[in-house]
Amino acid sequence: MRASAESPPMLCARFLLRPSLLLALVAVALLPHAALAREIRPDSLDRQIDAIPAARLLALPIAQLLDPARTAAAHHLLWVRPYAWLAMVLFEFAAMLYLWSSGAAAHWRDALRRRIADERLVRMIFGALLGLCVRVAALIPTYAQYRVDRSLGRADILGAHWLAIWSVGTLAAMLLAGATIAVVLELVDRTHRWYLPTIVLFILASVLGSYLYPFAVVPVLWPGARHSVRLSSENARLAAAAGLPVIPVLRADADFAGLKDRVVLVGLLGSREMLAANGVLRGYSQSERAFLLARNNAQLKNDALVIRLAVELTLVLVGVALAVIIAERIGVRRDDDPLSRIALLAALLVLAYAAIAPADLAVRRSMVMRSDRAALAMTHDRAAAIGALVRQGDHRVESLCPTPLSALLVAERPPLGSRIARIEGAPDPCEKNKLARGNPPHLSRRSGLTHS
Repeated sequence: MRASAESPPMLCARFLLRPSLLLALVAVALLPHAALAREIRPDSLDRQIDAIPAARLLALPIAQLLDPARTAAAHHLLWVRPYAWLAMVLFEFAAMLYLWSSGAAAHWRDALRRRIADERLVRMIFGALLGLCVRVAALIPTYAQYRVDRSLGRADILGAHWLAIWSVGTLAAMLLAGATIAVVLELVDRTHRWYLPTIVLFILASVLGSYLYPFAVVPVLWPGARHSVRLSSENARLAAAAGLPVIPVLRADADFAGLKDRVVLVGLLGSREMLAANGVLRGYSQSERAFLLARNNAQLKNDALVIRLAVELTLVLVGVALAVIIAERIGVRRDDDPLSRIALLAALLVLAYAAIAPADLAVRRSMVMRSDRAALAMTHDRAAAIGALVRQGDHRVESLCPTPLSALLVAERPPLGSRIARIEGAPDPCEKNKLARGNPPHLSRRSGLTHS
């Protein structure tokens, strides 16, 4: 018989509300520091690129387009990012496996059930605690990656702002994990074919989340994003020429979420909008901005966001199915029940995510390459396209060609050398020579490249 010494609201406060309120207070206290995290751009790089004539830009060897110092830094980054990603996966997997194998998950379950009679609330709090554990387990490698990015100029936000956004993300993960586990286990109780309504709910939640992204996520990750009259006007001309609907363009401060020096398309259907880093307006020429805007219009024309959503949802469902099948073949502990075994399932989901990540990244790289081709067809300016990619490569500290491990695990975009070669119609430098193994090329100083 379950004890009732504490009421459900009191237990909810002990197990869930207290850590949630702590995270919320951290976020509220630190988010004002975002005002100090303004974008710091290496303008000397922009001036060097501006000094290269268009004809010279097209004639230079690809290996001599990037800044030598940044290329050397990118070479070191190639070895940091994949191992940081692997460490994150390993820490998350180990944390969830330990919770299950040690009996801690069963202990949490019993502690919740002794104090709460409502099984739905028990499941929700249990799921939220698992979500918190996953986020905390990945904190060290995630923060280490941020510090590396910060030291190389890839991230422009302060540590306080990073921690605030991490806290908000953790709260969201807790809510999502708690709601998902409560709903799925409720379906398991009601029908043997629980997986059918679960798939439908996953699809609906994904579509709704994509639609609400501009309203719920953008204000958090890009506080102070505002409408850009100049970029919206430039985009309106491109969209009209391509026969596409006009999408509003917002200016946003660069941040750790990956907006640095680029324009991205977010939202779905009527909520679509473009987000442009401040540096795009301040450091890029109009023709280079046209190429970046045209890439997003190409994605809009090809329904790239819808296709990517469908692909990612399919991969997620495949990963969940694999995790469930494997979990069913692992022996049951004496204190196990469907709720406590969620920790085991979470550990297997981490491995499933690691297994399907390369396929997801391959799809993203393919879509980026198609967008480059379509944007070039819209603008007909190869020099501007190369200039835009070179600026991005310098400021994001990208290597011309990644190491095989980096390309497999963390590369969301095709190699910069491959993208430039495709635009130039030149041989791909990443296919045959030693750049494919991540070795930095021997480069001249860019200041000498401006002379014929």
